[in-house]
Amino acid sequence: MSLTALPSELIFEIADLISRTAPRDIEDFGRSCRRVRGATIPLIKEHRRLLRQYTKLSVNNAEAAKFLYEVAKRPWVAFYPHTVEVSANRNWRTFEKTGLRKQINLVEDVKRKRATVDDEDLETVVLRTGFIPTQDVHVWMRAIDNGDEDYLFALLLASLPNLNRFTIRLDTNKMEQVKDMLRAIRMEWSRRPAWSNLKTVDVINREGASECDLEAFPLFAAIPGLQDLRGSNLMGMYRTCYRDGWLSYPGASSSITKVSLEACGMSVEGLETLMKSLHHLKHFRYVAHRAGWGAHNVSSFLKTAHDTLETLELSTGAGSSRYVGSLRAFTALQHVHLDTDMLVKNGKMQRFVDLMPASIATCTIAGNNLTKPMTDLFLAELFRPSFHYPNLKSIFAEDSWGKRNIGHERLKFQKEFHKQTTWMQRYR
Repeated sequence: MSLTALPSELIFEIADLISRTAPRDIEDFGRSCRRVRGATIPLIKEHRRLLRQYTKLSVNNAEAAKFLYEVAKRPWVAFYPHTVEVSANRNWRTFEKTGLRKQINLVEDVKRKRATVDDEDLETVVLRTGFIPTQDVHVWMRAIDNGDEDYLFALLLASLPNLNRFTIRLDTNKMEQVKDMLRAIRMEWSRRPAWSNLKTVDVINREGASECDLEAFPLFAAIPGLQDLRGSNLMGMYRTCYRDGWLSYPGASSSITKVSLEACGMSVEGLETLMKSLHHLKHFRYVAHRAGWGAHNVSSFLKTAHDTLETLELSTGAGSSRYVGSLRAFTALQHVHLDTDMLVKNGKMQRFVDLMPASIATCTIAGNNLTKPMTDLFLAELFRPSFHYPNLKSIFAEDSWGKRNIGHERLKFQKEFHKQTTWMQRYR
């Protein structure tokens, strides 16, 4: 039967059901015919308003509570958020400590919103996650009403089925409930296909914080289906987290293709354990100007990514051994960004042709200690046809004065020389 033959009341009920169960499909349904379009106009307007308001969420504990109250009243709102950023605050972990006028106003607003929500509806939101036992519901209800950010962020993470990107900004606080929720999500992942949308996770520690709850990082990394994992400013728990407990954490998910770590003081043992299962890694970035160790041998450090790694960026700060070793084992490597002193072995600059694979396209070496003799030594033998690099476009040197192309003349000579000598090969 065609939709045009249905009574208006039934068309409206169908549209209302779609807007509650699969709100992203309401606009397609509204285009099906003229009668349907007229019935769905108010629902489509509401859908677009919710898209603008909730597709990207950036919340603290008060705003997270307000959003969960909205989900309790209208459960289909949980389908809208795709990008969520949560921010912890060590000075305001619950609603009880409200000193600033801004915080007092936020708490009053949250209480007004809470008054419009029934306890049964909020309990349904808690139980719908499937991770919280019935006997613990009253604990979660009390924590939500108190504005405990740990419980609120954990519930937010578990109750959004279309979540694509999750960012957590830590501030020296331990997120025990978030970590427990991550463990539960990881165990149930294969049975809950809706969570396969989560592709990107950012774990960020606020600037100026002396230490952070670094345990969340390997737990996020172990979530199946994850593709992009980023950490920033994760410092300060070296002794308490890595030396004792790191090796017992699960390895990273094999689906991860990009890892970016900035200002993260991690031990080599911890990173090796975390990345031993990365067989599809394409981009690896480690920038840590305060780390106390060198990258050592990158080829063995990322041995599972020899055939897949395309981009490598390293800057590990001062360390006892910073020489990265040869990168020729990375057969797919295209873009490299290294510090100058990572190329120095026993006080001698190593040659480009000894370090880089044939697939390399761009190479950047950064640092103010690059001298003319070091440059000549680095580019030595590059023009010879036996070291032909067909994809190489540029070799840059980056320092305080800017970025300049140091390999332009060598590459121009090599290209011309290769062009003039290739005709000989057919007669050999």
